[in-house]
Amino acid sequence: MSNAETINGVEPAKHGFQNFEYAAADIVLAASFNSAGNRAILCSADHKIRVYNIDGNNAWTLADLWRGHDAEVLDVQWMAPTLGQFFATIGGDNKFKLWREEPSQLFKSGRRFRCIFSQSPPNHASYVSFGTKTINHDIFLATLTHDGLLSLLEPEDTDSLTSWSQKDSIYPFGSHPRGTEVRFRLSIQQSEGPSSNALFAGLDHSALSLAVSAMNSIKIYRAIKPTERANYQFYEMHDMHTDTALINEIAWAPGCLRPFDVIAAACDDGTVRVFKVDTPHDSDGSGRALAAKPTESTGPQRANSIASRNAPSGIGAGLAGMSRTSAPRGSMVNEVKHESRQVAMLEHDDKQPVWKIRWIYDGLYPSFHLFHWRPVANVQSRQYVGIYW
Repeated sequence: MSNAETINGVEPAKHGFQNFEYAAADIVLAASFNSAGNRAILCSADHKIRVYNIDGNNAWTLADLWRGHDAEVLDVQWMAPTLGQFFATIGGDNKFKLWREEPSQLFKSGRRFRCIFSQSPPNHASYVSFGTKTINHDIFLATLTHDGLLSLLEPEDTDSLTSWSQKDSIYPFGSHPRGTEVRFRLSIQQSEGPSSNALFAGLDHSALSLAVSAMNSIKIYRAIKPTERANYQFYEMHDMHTDTALINEIAWAPGCLRPFDVIAAACDDGTVRVFKVDTPHDSDGSGRALAAKPTESTGPQRANSIASRNAPSGIGAGLAGMSRTSAPRGSMVNEVKHESRQVAMLEHDDKQPVWKIRWIYDGLYPSFHLFHWRPVANVQSRQYVGIYW
């Protein structure tokens, strides 16, 4: 495609999807739309962040471009629109950054968005996944590092979002040393509260729900306050698997009229697995406890120390370390029972790995579309990102 055939660096829509021409020095790694669907962020391995807006002619135009990290930009997410124009990124420079739009700055100035918060992980392992959730005036941030540390943070000032404090942190799959490749990912349920079946089963209405994946395993966690004045703490509820398919991404479906939860997994074998997660209970709710609370905590899950000199590396090390966890902290497994089953397996057309998946609303029930990144060879050796609906 020649430059004359593009509009503001964006290829016109064809065959139901649209390609963004990405004149970057390296491959696109992350993309995110805002809730209105009229702004998009693209991030790549060349350390750059690009923000696009839809103009009055329904064409995508470049709003700003700048160097966001000192390494590749691995993931990006828009924050809830009620907070204003905020988004967050993680990079290979071991940084999590929160960005805010500055309306006083010109478009394409490289200063339209300003970093208002930056943090490195306490264990010196790079961030690999994160998620945010906003409920009224409460804001939560969950992060996951390359060695498997899951952390929950809240802002100290919800107006400025310039300072955050950690509430809890655990190793869901045990701690993994450098050189292992376990493909940790997380997804936060975006509904205001747990599903209705979970509430009838006795789960506390203020519980936060997360899914964490590693290799071919997905664990369901609920973050719960043991007492009204206590901090949130993670408790493992359920574990499910995708047979032998390695997981590249997971997405917890937004709640609507379903009384249960749905989680999708994008897999390395070119499939998307969809799981139904339910919490069985008495049909009339008469047998449930009053807002079940967790049992006594025994501290975070941590891996037993192992000799690393002759330890395997890569995926082999990840598989070897999946069971290296100490006894878990107190759980609610016996109080709030969870069940899961795979309800669908969708195959990608060309059997290539599915890397990104997102849920969107479609009437009363959500459907999902896939973000798919690949280099496209042409005479200018540029990169494209295809958005498949």
